[in-house]
Amino acid sequence: MCIKKTSTIRSCVATRYLAAALLFSSTALKAQTAGTTGGQTDTTSQNVLQEVVVSAQFRQERLQDTPIAITALTAQSLNERGISDISQIGSVAPNVAMSLGATAGNFGGMTSVFIRGIGQSDPHFAVEPGVGIYIDDVYYGVTPGNLFSLLDTDRIDVLRGPQGTLSGKNSEGGSIKLYSEHPGPDADGYAELTLGDYSQIGGKAATSFTITDGQLYGRIAFGAVRRDGYMNRVDYACETGSGATQRTGDSCLLGSQGGQDSTVGRAELRWIPSAKIDDLLILDVLADNSENPATKQIYAAPAWAGTNNYITCPTCYSNFENYVSLPVSGPSAGVPFTLPSTTPTNQWGLSNNLKYALSDTLSFVAITAERRNVTVFAATDEATPASLEDQVWRLADRQFTQELRLTGDAGRVLDWTVGGFYYDANGSSGGRVNIPFGLAPGGGDLGLGIADDILFKDPVVTRDVAGYLHTGWHFTQRLTFAADVRYTADWKDFTFNRWNSLGEPNPAIPGLINYRVDYHGDRTDYRFDVEYRWTDNLMTYAQVSTGYKGGGVNPRPFFTSQATTYQPETVTNYEMGLKSEFLDRRATVDVAGFFDNYDDFQGTLTSCNAYSPFPGAPCAMTANVGSAHIYGAELESHMVPIEGLKLDLSAGWLRFEYISVNAGTGITMADTNIFTPKMTADAGLQYSIHLNGAGSLTPRIDYFYRGSMYDNFVNAPVNYVTSLGLVNGHLTWSDSRQSWQAIVGVTNLLNKWYFTSTTSADAPPPAPQLWGSYIARVGEPREFTISARRNF
Repeated sequence: MCIKKTSTIRSCVATRYLAAALLFSSTALKAQTAGTTGGQTDTTSQNVLQEVVVSAQFRQERLQDTPIAITALTAQSLNERGISDISQIGSVAPNVAMSLGATAGNFGGMTSVFIRGIGQSDPHFAVEPGVGIYIDDVYYGVTPGNLFSLLDTDRIDVLRGPQGTLSGKNSEGGSIKLYSEHPGPDADGYAELTLGDYSQIGGKAATSFTITDGQLYGRIAFGAVRRDGYMNRVDYACETGSGATQRTGDSCLLGSQGGQDSTVGRAELRWIPSAKIDDLLILDVLADNSENPATKQIYAAPAWAGTNNYITCPTCYSNFENYVSLPVSGPSAGVPFTLPSTTPTNQWGLSNNLKYALSDTLSFVAITAERRNVTVFAATDEATPASLEDQVWRLADRQFTQELRLTGDAGRVLDWTVGGFYYDANGSSGGRVNIPFGLAPGGGDLGLGIADDILFKDPVVTRDVAGYLHTGWHFTQRLTFAADVRYTADWKDFTFNRWNSLGEPNPAIPGLINYRVDYHGDRTDYRFDVEYRWTDNLMTYAQVSTGYKGGGVNPRPFFTSQATTYQPETVTNYEMGLKSEFLDRRATVDVAGFFDNYDDFQGTLTSCNAYSPFPGAPCAMTANVGSAHIYGAELESHMVPIEGLKLDLSAGWLRFEYISVNAGTGITMADTNIFTPKMTADAGLQYSIHLNGAGSLTPRIDYFYRGSMYDNFVNAPVNYVTSLGLVNGHLTWSDSRQSWQAIVGVTNLLNKWYFTSTTSADAPPPAPQLWGSYIARVGEPREFTISARRNF
């Protein structure tokens, strides 16, 4: 596989980048020393923590005064850690698990998000996410396309625990809120260029400008990144001499996986016609054609693989994927079709945020938005030339949201917010599925003629209407009581269509033509919170809150008997927490402990004989699988013990226990939820070294730990993902004016080989593994980057 040569070349390239970075820094240092006086100070060396203000309770509050478990990441902390997209947030927030990279399972262009053991890994937009993602207070209602680039980001808030009364929709596990930089009278801007391993080249830039002094301001931001993949796709016949080759040249290399090709832009217009009105209009666009996730076969049943050896060496960044699917029965038997090797994602969003101060104590907010997204992805469940389970999906979604808020206060006794939320979405899921399975060595048909080469196109309509009330009662200067309530009503209409490859009704799946199934449900959530400020620097809180994720319709029936509805899942959270700051605001320590009663938990079944016409029939069914208890504790601390030295620490402990499981799911009481590690931890250390008039040099090291977990609801060794510890490093030089920066970064410093998830194309154990394959998503190897940034 030439893997040693690849590693050698990569190391040589990294060495050149490091040498270039040192040369760049040296030249810049000399220029700054020659052009500055010794009286200037380096503003990066501060001896207090950065003050963070959040709006989790509909008004501006200091993070340390907000009785919610929140990880707040400012633009400064994001840059310090080198975080560039939303999937990397899981490495710095306790009890948060995300797919490391651009995947949920084996699908590209999206990321799985779990907070405190609650989330969603299913990429289908008909299944609600368990963690709400918001962009400038606009709810993003689907998983495809949620791998947002952090372009021109001002702050990210990760709110843990149910936010159902405070956030727009389906935030029972928590919320992730992204806030972009907004235009104003200051003409601030920046431009940044990044080079790295795998021929990476990227850049981003932003600037604000004044259109009408004192009234109208604008801001534009743009970013792009290109990078080759790190997983080589090798032609099986060329490499082994067995079978027909697909190569077109002398090389056995067909392509790669894990590469990036993304462009994103944002334009903002802010209008301030008077002291009472502030209106913000935002347009954002994304065009992404990144490669499919890097996958590797880790097991193949001998009865299926026969003498074919589809498994490359254990730690080789290579596989035999050729993206050719071969139906073995039906009208297209023996006629191959090509699957895409990339995951094209195109989306845009337009939002308007109007704030109107009606009086000194009363304000009105209207947030209106529309978003559209089209994602096409392919998934093969064996990463070989054999067709075992191949899928091509096109998910197109349009959503419109409207939120209205009225906020006021009655002296120092009461503050309140009353509001309404409306969500309207129309989507269409279409594509081609080929699941011939295989008993004959090297592949082969089960003879079912059911799941082999199905065409489908399913329109989905989703609507949500909610009203809410938040109140904060300040009984004394130190004692506050909050009471919230929210009522939600959901509607979903799903129409199923299943054809064979000629576009004709499939006789093996009677009835699934214009077959419509509807769902309707409603829910009332509440939150009660009491907080007491013992001193100006110490606050404790206790709360009980509920959360809700809407029910719906199983989006992947193979038979009408599987086209069933499932009920909402709900959670009741009991939580106590402490927030403290000391050493003259040079240290904070926040802790939280919680217990969740988790009911009607929704999961995806790969075996559903109770809903199928015969045992062993194909199944990929969303259903209510049971109820559970979740226990956990969290710690976050930030310190600046001496000037220039900064310590960041977070840790989370989690325990998930089923208290009941539904018969027929295959889940046992001993199983645990997917993407739910028992431990997570993060530690970061940096020290800013003054270079007299030449600025500062700041080395930083970060360590991230995620405990072992499963990614199948029926836990088994083949879907067990081992624990993971990664080390990242950054070396940042800044000039005295903070105008220039040079950054050398390295991820996965120790070059650790690891998996982020696994996928099974076999019935889960203890069923006999007569056929089947197991693949794993491979994490990124060590990568070096060098960046140059100019602030102006």
